[in-house]
Amino acid sequence: METNYTEITYLNNQVQVLQYQSESNNQFVERLEYIKKMEKANVDWKEANRLSRVWYCIHFKKCRYLPELYHKVLSYEKVATN
Repeated sequence: METNYTEITYLNNQVQVLQYQSESNNQFVERLEYIKKMEKANVDWKEANRLSRVWYCIHFKKCRYLPELYHKVLSYEKVATN
């Protein structure tokens, strides 16, 4: 099983983001953009990584979560990246 990590800068720290085997390159790029939105909102890396996985599952796998988590995840989509 191959693991594909991409290193990014998040809140001035180098972190590795795992691209899931079920995740296409386009989906991965979208998830990285979502992570950048959380960086603008100053979310710590551990939480951002966790929420990005939930975001991926909501958007691409149509998973369902408790309303509190669902709304928290979707609230970061509104953060501007510029």
